Amino acid sequence: MDLARVCLRKFSSQGRKKLVILGTGWAGYSLLKHVDKRLYDAVVVSPRNHFLFTPLLASTTVGTLEFRSIIEPIRNHGFRNEHHFHLSRAIGLDTHKRSITCQSELDPTKQYEISYDRLAIAVGALSNTFNIPGVEEHAFFLKEIADAQKIRNRILVNIELATQPGMSMKERKRLLHLVVVGGGPTGVEFSAEFYDFLKQDIERLYPEEKNMVQVTLIEANEILSSFDVKLRRYAERKIKQRHQMNLLSGSVIEVTENSIKLKNGKEIPCGLVVWSTGIAPRVLTKSVDLEKDQRGQVCTFTYVCVVHYLIVTSLTAG
Repeated sequence: MDLARVCLRKFSSQGRKKLVILGTGWAGYSLLKHVDKRLYDAVVVSPRNHFLFTPLLASTTVGTLEFRSIIEPIRNHGFRNEHHFHLSRAIGLDTHKRSITCQSELDPTKQYEISYDRLAIAVGALSNTFNIPGVEEHAFFLKEIADAQKIRNRILVNIELATQPGMSMKERKRLLHLVVVGGGPTGVEFSAEFYDFLKQDIERLYPEEKNMVQVTLIEANEILSSFDVKLRRYAERKIKQRHQMNLLSGSVIEVTENSIKLKNGKEIPCGLVVWSTGIAPRVLTKSVDLEKDQRGQVCTFTYVCVVHYLIVTSLTAG
């Protein structure tokens, strides 16, 4: 029998199967939209009640786009029953009982279980801090709407602080120095968005501060390493052409409240650090008793079914 049919279709004619989808990212959202509702009752568990179009997330940090324009409410996609969406996070999986333990996002003291006939794990991933001191406490990530809102607020606060009386030149320059760690698509895109914000808005609204603003992009290896060489070289040329944007090769060993420290001993004062250095498994992914690869991700075969569990599907959603 075709393995895709084993994973995605019901075996019995006695009513619809219960498909539980964990996550509302790219994979979970796509599955929810395209699953045959005649065969399955789709139940979604996610701490996020919307789908987020992540390629445009960087644009919201500087006001190029508004937050509401890049999200789609999950409930717009027609659940058979309003109770089939749970604003909760999955914290446990029992493959023998075929049940998920959930924790309410609205009331963390409330936990409950949901049974399933088929399960799709699409919880995505976290930003990888590599256990570097100070990252969790002082750096900003860019994976959710809430992250973008925090970055946007910090940018505005720092600019306004730099205009206030009694602020030394050294402190003004620190506040207006943005450091982005990680030269992947998110880091490069955010750096470019902020630079456009500098040229289109800061120079017009803050003429005295405009020349103090600096953007530093730090990458240990090559920027956009997963892309074609020509594209990488083009991006490097564009960065070097911008006199207030710097590309720095180095490894960060610590993030403090007012600076970052590099492996070569250099310390760079800054007012905002955005951390975008790749992904790591979420807590649920780490905790489930399923076969995993060297990166800690759940192993699947051709049709994204989990190895040894045909009724469990693991979908990659960043």
